[in-house]
Amino acid sequence: MRYFVCTFDHFALGIPEDSAASVIIHSERVTGTVNRYEGGDVFFSLPHFFALSGLTARHGIVLKPLNHGDSPEPEEGRQVLLVNSVDREADILPGDIYPLPELFLASGKFPFFTGISFDGPVMIVFIDPALLIARMLQDAERESA
Repeated sequence: MRYFVCTFDHFALGIPEDSAASVIIHSERVTGTVNRYEGGDVFFSLPHFFALSGLTARHGIVLKPLNHGDSPEPEEGRQVLLVNSVDREADILPGDIYPLPELFLASGKFPFFTGISFDGPVMIVFIDPALLIARMLQDAERESA
């Protein structure tokens, strides 16, 4: 499967290419984890979510629209995962992706991580974008309550 690899300080995220509609350049200042804009666009800052807010979000991965129920119409607006940068695209074979260590699974805090791989010294953690967005929205609701 093909992934967008986004490197942070001590790890990289692998975002499945089949979840992405496009990659965009992002030049606006990011002020929080979830940012809603007119027209229905919602930007999710991964540097903020992973407490790496000092990083600049230079790229966004526009996710493919999700259909809800039997409605043929997708949601209004775009959902965009902001990352410091998309460093590269990589084909990673399923056999090169390992299950997560129990440390990640035990707490239930990371249901959006789907596996782990290594590219030399770099750990790549793979995500399910839909589960990650659900978690980010849940955390944002808790913070605003």
